[in-house]
Amino acid sequence: MNRGKNQEMDMDGYDVYPIYHNGRVYNIITSMDLTFREVRRIIDGLVALGAFSAGADAYEPRDLFTCAVEGAVFEVDVQGYDVMVYRRESAE
Repeated sequence: MNRGKNQEMDMDGYDVYPIYHNGRVYNIITSMDLTFREVRRIIDGLVALGAFSAGADAYEPRDLFTCAVEGAVFEVDVQGYDVMVYRRESAE
């Protein structure tokens, strides 16, 4: 990831988990414990939304994505193949 010093400080408490899924490596960045099943479904949902579309703005900030997975709703950001999982809430 290419981040400035201030952005690195904002990531305190987050861990990076490289995940190989469907022929590609994604970096899952989160402070939460996620199951592999949740991670795979989040990635599949983001693929369906076109979140990993390659382009000049792949690393530019954009709106957060919402993914519903197994009774929970996740709020995530995508930059390239880095997936930042910020929040998990009950879908009920």
